[in-house]
Amino acid sequence: MSFVASKIKSLRKNQFFKNVAVLSSGTAAAQLIPIAAMYILGRLYGPELQGVYGIYVSITGITQQIACFRYDYAIVVVDSDEEAGGAFVLSASLSALFSAVIGLAMWPFISNVGAALKLTGGAEYTLWMVPLTTFICGLTNALNYFNVRFEKYKVISISNIIRVSVMVVAQIGLAFLGFGYWGLIIGQFLSFLFGNLRMLMTLKGRIHRSMFHLSFLKQVARKNMVYPKYMLPSAIANSFAMNMMGVFTQMNYGAVMNGYYSLINRILGQPLQLISNAVSQVFLQGASADKHNGKKLSKTFSTVTKWLIIISVFPFGILLLWGEPIISRFLGEQWRPMAEYLRYLIPLFMVRFVVMPLTNTAIALGRQKATMVWQFFLLAVVLIPSLLTMVIPMTYAQYLLAASLPMAAAYLIFYRFCQKIVKSIA
Repeated sequence: MSFVASKIKSLRKNQFFKNVAVLSSGTAAAQLIPIAAMYILGRLYGPELQGVYGIYVSITGITQQIACFRYDYAIVVVDSDEEAGGAFVLSASLSALFSAVIGLAMWPFISNVGAALKLTGGAEYTLWMVPLTTFICGLTNALNYFNVRFEKYKVISISNIIRVSVMVVAQIGLAFLGFGYWGLIIGQFLSFLFGNLRMLMTLKGRIHRSMFHLSFLKQVARKNMVYPKYMLPSAIANSFAMNMMGVFTQMNYGAVMNGYYSLINRILGQPLQLISNAVSQVFLQGASADKHNGKKLSKTFSTVTKWLIIISVFPFGILLLWGEPIISRFLGEQWRPMAEYLRYLIPLFMVRFVVMPLTNTAIALGRQKATMVWQFFLLAVVLIPSLLTMVIPMTYAQYLLAASLPMAAAYLIFYRFCQKIVKSIA
């Protein structure tokens, strides 16, 4: 038997990789749809329209990570299914409450916020979609983790396919109806709404009336206070770090540049992010189960690292070498300048793809405080060059390098930390 064949056979016997394969198969199928649709969407929505959409994605990328106050992580980690159900109800309730607070808080200042973000000519009203999207995305996170707990990976895969199918059909259809940037925003909102319907079915028979009692929810909240105490600040820092570049691009370089950056995020980030998230969700569940079996966890950690590196080399290598002809032919000539900026961001996205799923090791092993410290370090790393653009003239290429390379280094530092704590219990 050849070396490759023996490796494939061993992977087939590995339950962790079976679960990842189920989750990633739906992910892969789901990603073929929006990738193919970019050929049409790139021509229907130019850089400026994508820039308005990009700032909406950046803001909701921040708010959705805060929505559940990190109690969604507790759904997977807690010992009993009853407590997991309570954590789900608590997460969904907090998401609704937080979204309502956002809407009320920004109501008097919508024009001012729009002006600060260079959203004018009616584009500032897209900010009203932020609270709605925050709620639906918070619910999506809670449903995802609830399905992960019960190993309903096929359900998550089907939901991913439904979500991206609805998004693509809605965005293309609304473009032909002349909705402009609203077509992109409404299409994304509808995708989460319809994608959740399949995952909601998992709740049947597992969520009971007693889980809605305020006394029970308070008990769950107090018992799992470590998640909002340490992981909520981490989530805030992380979401700002992940989306800060998009916000500062819009503010300092305009909607066209943000359109380039937004599409780069989707080309580099979304397809690989869903694969990375699939690994991350399964790894969190596996690490939580194996946290008292150090040797098994250490082996899984090393194997996952190796395969994530192998998977990342091919797509990132192709884009690094032939990004410009691929972009101009696939998206249209108006997107050709984007190829230059894409090259500068490849190292960051490649490192993030490999490291992010493995950071769940720290969570599963109770290192929430260390995770929080690292997230704030990551935020500082991207915030410093972003603020410097307001006082020191930088080209956009210089800004991307100044922000992305230190971020990549910060990810590698935390990877080494996770590797050490796994080895310490092996």
